Amino acid sequence: MARLRNISKAVRNKPLAIVGSYPPPYGGIGVHLQRLVNRLEDEGIDFVLYNTVSTSQKPPNVVSVSRHKILWYLGFCLRHRHKVVHLVATNWLSRLMFGLIACFRPGRYVLSIHGRSISESLESGVLRAALTRWLLRKMDVVIACNTDIERECVEDVGLEREKVHMIPAFIPPDVDRASELPECVQGFINSHNPLLCAVVAIGQTYKGNDIYGIDMMIELVERLKPDHPQIGLVLSVTSGADEITEQTVEACRRRVDDNMFIITEPLEQISHLIQSSDIFLRPTNTDGDAVSVREALWLNTPVVASDAVPRPEPCVLFRTRNMDDFELKVRRALSELPVLKQRVKSCEKANNADSILEIYKQLKEGTE
Repeated sequence: MARLRNISKAVRNKPLAIVGSYPPPYGGIGVHLQRLVNRLEDEGIDFVLYNTVSTSQKPPNVVSVSRHKILWYLGFCLRHRHKVVHLVATNWLSRLMFGLIACFRPGRYVLSIHGRSISESLESGVLRAALTRWLLRKMDVVIACNTDIERECVEDVGLEREKVHMIPAFIPPDVDRASELPECVQGFINSHNPLLCAVVAIGQTYKGNDIYGIDMMIELVERLKPDHPQIGLVLSVTSGADEITEQTVEACRRRVDDNMFIITEPLEQISHLIQSSDIFLRPTNTDGDAVSVREALWLNTPVVASDAVPRPEPCVLFRTRNMDDFELKVRRALSELPVLKQRVKSCEKANNADSILEIYKQLKEGTE
């Protein structure tokens, strides 16, 4: 408790507080916040990020409270003095506590929504649906990462349209800061053509199927290999790597021989992997606004993705969990790579950090 008091005393007067995750581990939200932290530091903005997910820290602006999360939330509810507080988390308990904090402490409150977390809460019984609506109505600003979430907030929850901001989670990487790929990965890349890549988590399912479509990508390589003997697929595992056994890896490799490489050590940045690939794959059966998809487009790498959620232009879409359509769209993309790459290169690419910083600025000015 002494450590919690010390952390709170040192940072509770900062005008801006963000509550969420800071990598490692590397996932969509963690990467989003890591890049947001870099941008805030570059701009000289006084802030703190409370890392409630892991023990990762980046003094003086990122502090971990994950070991005492419940106690920290209770203390935060009673003692924080931040003018603007922004929660970026999908955890139901974190959101419920955040609503209580907004009731008891003055300040302006922002909630970011990723994935299907709100729609699932609205479908999870009368009490949880009512609490979800109550929580969202307590917020000064809700950031929806795609148009489906924006529509749910306005039409299903009844929020004022001006309170909801549709801002994709992607913040551009600083490629110059990205570490080089491990030698073994680079060797695989150099010896395979065409090269496909994807970012996955292990052990996550939705409606009985693997969320990230790992099974579909393995079958895709099997189907394409007769026409592309040197095809390569690189899977970068962001979480759940401890669930991968040697038997699992060997079973995958037996199916696709030496045409697949699994990176079980989290990459701090995937920029170099994406830049080295011909196509980025996103065969998920549910999603938010995938940071990795927008990163691929930012780096001018074509994307073939499921139509499970709205995707940014100019992604090539296939019908979710439809293996034949997945194969067809990848084959077509490979046959039209020069044209597709030019289309991706010429598409508009926004820096969403600017929009988030503008929200912070307006809310802070409203408290002065």
